[in-house]
Amino acid sequence: MNSNLPGLLVVFGGLLLAPALARGQDDYFRDLESPREIAPVVQLNPEQDTKYNLAVGPVRVNLAAGVGVEFNDNVNLSDHDRQSDIIFRPSLDVDSVWQITDMNTLRFSLGMSYAKYLQHSEYDTRGVLLSPNSELALTMLVGQVDITMRDRFSYQEDPYAIPTVSNTAEFRRYENLAGIQADWDMNPLVHVTLGYNHYNLWVIGNEFEEASHSIDTVFLRPSYKIAPTVTVGVDASASYIQYDTSLFDNGTSVLVGPYVDWSITDSTRFYAEGGYQDFLDDGGGSIGSVNDDNSWYAKAEIDNRLTDSFNERLSFSRTIEAGYTSQYYELLHVEYAADWKLTPDFIFDPVLFYEHYQTSGGVDETGDRFGTDLGLRYTLTPSVTLGADYRFILNNANVPDTDYYQNLVLLSLFYNF
Repeated sequence: MNSNLPGLLVVFGGLLLAPALARGQDDYFRDLESPREIAPVVQLNPEQDTKYNLAVGPVRVNLAAGVGVEFNDNVNLSDHDRQSDIIFRPSLDVDSVWQITDMNTLRFSLGMSYAKYLQHSEYDTRGVLLSPNSELALTMLVGQVDITMRDRFSYQEDPYAIPTVSNTAEFRRYENLAGIQADWDMNPLVHVTLGYNHYNLWVIGNEFEEASHSIDTVFLRPSYKIAPTVTVGVDASASYIQYDTSLFDNGTSVLVGPYVDWSITDSTRFYAEGGYQDFLDDGGGSIGSVNDDNSWYAKAEIDNRLTDSFNERLSFSRTIEAGYTSQYYELLHVEYAADWKLTPDFIFDPVLFYEHYQTSGGVDETGDRFGTDLGLRYTLTPSVTLGADYRFILNNANVPDTDYYQNLVLLSLFYNF
């Protein structure tokens, strides 16, 4: 299987996989606001060194292009006014690295795509979609400390990854996360991570403009290796959330809790963390205060490689996050994902997930989402990969006219230059 394929799949805007597995645009940028992502995510396919196909002086570049044809029976996630369409999705992915010195590396990744709706041209992409894995990052080694400065950016329009949004085909938004992180190996047993992130969500259009906000986060993550295969530590972060409009209250989110990372065997790894989360608003919004919400968060996942051709992962998370149609929402997410190499050239990637969400402040909504994605990949040549995906999602909520279901089929072709 082409080692660049996972990055290419994200270019299509998170259409192929369930939200947590695909690192949808919202999860991707909240990786220090939400305990779903502050933990090191276990990878089903740990990638080897990226294979670059171009060299421009000292810069190595990987260039790949793709095209997808999507058949979607409910592009606007509606219960009564369902709209179906065929969507043409070309894409281009660029990944480059410049090894400036032995201790300094500059990386740049950019995923671009476009969506052309054959029947509902009003939903055509406004410009160019930028995938959530687009990033500029500089890594430096200063003594024993690895310092990474990065800027992640995205422009997306598909509302699929946002549980609380329905009855629309468009949720146009820019996202940007700029941050600095320091990793210090104090000795063979003790490691400390410290950093700061500034995140922005800019929503385009009037329908969801109240969701635009920024988040400033500081985080500290010390750990200690109590055994060769067991690491324990503490996650602590504090975030200040500021909305661009006066509808919602600004607020502060604090997370603190222990974690354990255990390599049970060479083929099985377990990660778990949980603790206290406090979401406190300042009472300045026009909807009124929703009060201090003291709660708990949790994240756990187990990755198991049964054979060289089959591995699987089961994950669970529960957290409170800044909202889109409300002040904030509680989200529980459970997911099973597998990667099955049927033959050396034929891959089957099934995903099943369940989400339960409850909003507070604004529209009070409680809902459940069930979804699955069945993906097939066939490596035709070292440069050409064919794909076929079927996705189903069902949403049931207590607010009238927010229930929906969606069937989606995507046929794709990727070419790695």
